[in-house]
Amino acid sequence: MAQNSIFKIAVVGAESTGKTWLCEELAKHYQTAWVPEYAREYFNDSDIYNYTLEDLETIARRQIQLEQEALKDARKFLFCDTTLVTLKIWAELEFKTVPAFIARNLSLQQYNYYFITSNEIPWESDPLRQNKHGRDLLFQMNKKEIIQSKIPYSVISGREEQRLRNAIKILNNAF
Repeated sequence: MAQNSIFKIAVVGAESTGKTWLCEELAKHYQTAWVPEYAREYFNDSDIYNYTLEDLETIARRQIQLEQEALKDARKFLFCDTTLVTLKIWAELEFKTVPAFIARNLSLQQYNYYFITSNEIPWESDPLRQNKHGRDLLFQMNKKEIIQSKIPYSVISGREEQRLRNAIKILNNAF
């Protein structure tokens, strides 16, 4: 059972695969709260190409805090647009290491279910997206991490409305 009877649903995947849109729409559908990806806010006014491991740790700490705060407003579900899994993968790819804080807290952040977004939504460029490592690699790395966590998951595919219908059906059946 989730903390305070709230089921935390994490949405992970490669860049530009509709994670934010899916979280927003699921939150509307279930009339609940969702947690945006803090990295987008953090890097919005900075030089994204010169970030450090310390930046990733700062993002991780704030992401955890935002989830804790959002639990107060959640009803049945809390949808989380990214998790420390994303930051772990990012650190591994960019720095070949993972900050101790992220490694330590990865298993402490409890989720009830993961959605991994597939890559068929076309890439949409924005100033915060780099796509340096390719979406297929990121999809596989996310899937591997989630499988290792032993937390139930589904791959969410299709275009926007189909993804939303698929996710709702999965959640209604699981919870």
